[in-house]
Amino acid sequence: MAAQSVQPKLVREPAARLGRDGLRLERTLAGLEARLVSREAGRFGGATFLLVWLVFWLAGEAFVLGILIAGGWALATGQPMGDGTTPLEVAPALLAGVFLAGWLAFWTLGGVMAWQEFFRLLWSSDRLIARGDGLEIVQRRGPLAKRFRVPRDTLRGLHRIEAPTSVQAETVDGMVELTRNGTPAEQEQLVAAFIAEMRLPLTDRLPPLLPNGWREVRAPEGGDVLVKDPASRRTAARIMWLITLPLIWAALTVLREAWIKPTLGAVAAILTALAAFALWGAVRLSWTREEWRLEPRQLVRQKRFGSNRREGPVGTGLSLSETTDSDGDRWFTLAVQTDGGGTHPLLRRMHDPTEPRQLGRWLTARTKIPFEDYATPEERARLEAEKAALQAEQLKRLREWFHGWVRALTRFGRRR
Repeated sequence: MAAQSVQPKLVREPAARLGRDGLRLERTLAGLEARLVSREAGRFGGATFLLVWLVFWLAGEAFVLGILIAGGWALATGQPMGDGTTPLEVAPALLAGVFLAGWLAFWTLGGVMAWQEFFRLLWSSDRLIARGDGLEIVQRRGPLAKRFRVPRDTLRGLHRIEAPTSVQAETVDGMVELTRNGTPAEQEQLVAAFIAEMRLPLTDRLPPLLPNGWREVRAPEGGDVLVKDPASRRTAARIMWLITLPLIWAALTVLREAWIKPTLGAVAAILTALAAFALWGAVRLSWTREEWRLEPRQLVRQKRFGSNRREGPVGTGLSLSETTDSDGDRWFTLAVQTDGGGTHPLLRRMHDPTEPRQLGRWLTARTKIPFEDYATPEERARLEAEKAALQAEQLKRLREWFHGWVRALTRFGRRR
């Protein structure tokens, strides 16, 4: 009798549900698996608003794209545009085309982001699997799905970030967003379960790493400096040059036309100003940067243009503080304390102190300058207690002042 190959069935052992909104974990042959869907409060209202906006987005996209295609064809063939009787003039057409093309680029980018958020609110699910060799994540947004892995040897820890509410993995290459779905309680349970499953160490006991967007590089004259990620800056510079070069060409074309037709002087001036502004931005992104020179027990701020640099204040300390704006949003600011007694903001983030705290810890380990963290829960509780005590003292003084006036009025009434 011939042997038959039997495919093993996927065995699932559902874990107990943790509370009413608890996270359901399932142990499969692949590992410990969790599924999260969007549970944000008010997500249907947000999705409705996005849907209405996307209808107008589609109309605007089609309208402007049609104008650009028709205008480009009219300029290329010399024929009138639409129902017109005269061909387009080059200068005004170029000015309008540059404006509409720039508007369309930002409009398209905004629409793509809106579609992603719309699907995330209404039709999204994230499947996360903790395995022996790392994490496997499948993110589904509408009809599209993305799968990626976080290898175990690059994983340092898991965190729940407050804004936007998400679960992120700390890796040797920076933070990686795993999911924005689920409630805060479910996300906390996911972090705790996966840390226990993969036996991840506490990140406070690990050597600090630079957060995303920052790099330590070698300066041309020697020594190490801290800068914003050069790769991101180079990408931004390329994009700026792609915008700048067509603007310069359009400005030169219109200037040539304005030499013959002085009435086009205003159009030429506008295009020239736009081209000059774009050129300034491209040059600034390509050859200038702000950097902090890393030295023992100090940070030296300097601005660089090409191979030239200009030194600024010297930082001798770091502090992470928390403030609240008029809308009730919490802001966390990592500031450098300079030798002159001033401060220079280095990194500012809203709602969550993870990135500023990571940068502060890394700078302290790298340069040995002191780092004061005033954004911890203990510090926040202390400040709230001091605020409550101050309010109580002010209320006590107000009562004493009021009772004094009452006694004075009573004595005055008795005398009369």
